[in-house]
Amino acid sequence: MQPQMRARHDSQDAKPAAESASKGAGKPGWFPTLVGRLGSKNQESKAPSQEPKAPAPDADPLLAFPSENAPAAAPAQPARIAAIPAAKKNAPVRSGKKRRSILIAAIVAAIAVPSIGVVALRRSPLMQFGAAAATTGRLTIDSRPAGSQVVVDGEARGVTPLQLALQPGAHTITIRSGGDERVVPLNIAAGADVTQYFEMKASEPIPVTGGLSIASDPPGARIAIDGKPRGVSPLTVADLAAEPHKITLTNDAGSVERTVAVAAGSTTSVMFALPKSSGPVGGWLSISAPFDVEIMENRDVIGASGATRIMLAAGHHDLMLANQALGYQESRKIEVTAGQTTAIRVEAPKAALSVNARPWAEILVDGANVGQTPIANVQVSIGTHELTFRHPQLGDRKQSVVVTSKGPNRIAADLTK
Repeated sequence: MQPQMRARHDSQDAKPAAESASKGAGKPGWFPTLVGRLGSKNQESKAPSQEPKAPAPDADPLLAFPSENAPAAAPAQPARIAAIPAAKKNAPVRSGKKRRSILIAAIVAAIAVPSIGVVALRRSPLMQFGAAAATTGRLTIDSRPAGSQVVVDGEARGVTPLQLALQPGAHTITIRSGGDERVVPLNIAAGADVTQYFEMKASEPIPVTGGLSIASDPPGARIAIDGKPRGVSPLTVADLAAEPHKITLTNDAGSVERTVAVAAGSTTSVMFALPKSSGPVGGWLSISAPFDVEIMENRDVIGASGATRIMLAAGHHDLMLANQALGYQESRKIEVTAGQTTAIRVEAPKAALSVNARPWAEILVDGANVGQTPIANVQVSIGTHELTFRHPQLGDRKQSVVVTSKGPNRIAADLTK
């Protein structure tokens, strides 16, 4: 009866082994081998007296358990019964299956714990930070001169020197400084540190300009400066660079050309004599004024009252007479006759003047007595006047005063000093 019971016991033990073998078919190749080896060692430790049976050359150790249909080996039965301790002979038959299940669970746990650790490490904030830091690249941009504008992919990002964190991939970098612009394509890799340096052109200095006043005899000549038409004479041009310019004047009778150097911050006057036609086409203008007056036409200065005569084209002219220091400005409309001189006389407007003295004095303006001090708002013409302070005991004292139309015009003297 013992051999039959042992054979039934082996067949029952072989079923879990076969099930384990079928379940392990989806595991890695080393998993069933490891389980088989551990099971074999466990059997050897329980039955040291049993002689191991040599496995077939191609047999898997896990499949070395006897199957249900295989007959039990006669020599092995007494050995396995003898290997069971006396205290455990009455133990349930299923104890071997439980031990095998515990062994398999331990192996699965040993495999699962490192995997859980790897998952936890991947989800840790430190690893996530390192991964996020590696997803961008750093771009450092500098230029000379500094302060150049930086545009990345069409978006203004600041001025040099500048550091930027950019996503990996292709980018277009634009650097602007004054009128100079550079466009550079860049390919940024994740975690890369790229440096770009630009030598930009210095801003061009603002040219210093001057003016040029051009007159001709006869007037009305067509004027070209450096080959560009600018109008007819007389003409004042105020936006010329401070350098030599070629001036060409042309009329129906001929032309004349001259190179004139323009000085910075001032107006250079030049006169051209042109061939004359059969009849006069221009006239002259003369100015008489008690103070200096500038003559302007269309906001261009065409002359001053100090000149003997000013040449103008024949016809109607709208002129402006002005003295900025005295606050004087007056418009005049004149008709210039060809070959003749048109005269303009300026009458100085009057302004209020107040005078005082210590202890008192008679006041003479340009030799004319206007009364005793204090004098308030006496009307005198604008311009420069000579005042005389006269006192019977303290004598005379003379002083100049400039009367302007803007005012207030006040003057005082201490005759006791």
